[in-house]
Amino acid sequence: MAARTLRSLVPGAIVLDGGPDNRDCDNLMPGIETLRRTSGKSLPPVILLSTKTGTPESLGLSSVVDVVVAKPITPERLQPVIDRLVRR
Repeated sequence: MAARTLRSLVPGAIVLDGGPDNRDCDNLMPGIETLRRTSGKSLPPVILLSTKTGTPESLGLSSVVDVVVAKPITPERLQPVIDRLVRR
C-alpha cells in the first residue's frame, strides 16, 4: 500500500520503520528516489526509524535516507527531527 500511495501523493516528509535489520523498506527506496529526483531537491525528506544508532552512511543505508532516529521512538526524539527537515 505504501508504494501505491507514493505514486499518487507527494508527502511533506516520509518516516520509515526499518525493522530489525533496517531493510524492511528497501522496496520503497526506488519510488522515493524518483520523487526526490522529480522534485529537483532532496524532497521529501526521509527519516528511518532504526534499532541502531548512527548516520545513514555509517549504517550502509540508501542515500535516500536523510536521518536515522534510534528506537524507542518518542515524540520528544522524533518531532525536532521532522521540524528541522521540513523547514530546510
